[in-house]
Amino acid sequence: MKKNKYVSLVLFVAFSVLGAYLLKDSLYSTGPYAEETVLVGGLFCSLALASMAWAVRQHLMSKALRRHLHRHHS
Repeated sequence: MKKNKYVSLVLFVAFSVLGAYLLKDSLYSTGPYAEETVLVGGLFCSLALASMAWAVRQHLMSKALRRHLHRHHS
């Protein structure tokens, strides 16, 4: 579990930066694919939110596991 500790946070940063870039780009260049760019940017922002929820869940699960092991080990 230690190897994958920061994977969800890296995914959060990558997805949020990409989503924000696409959303900002769609505001300034209103070309023929502006609507699709907004949808893809929104998709990446929602993936960023999901990866942040995954990071919080991982943190809480590891915290609960540490408490459980400490309680039964003593």
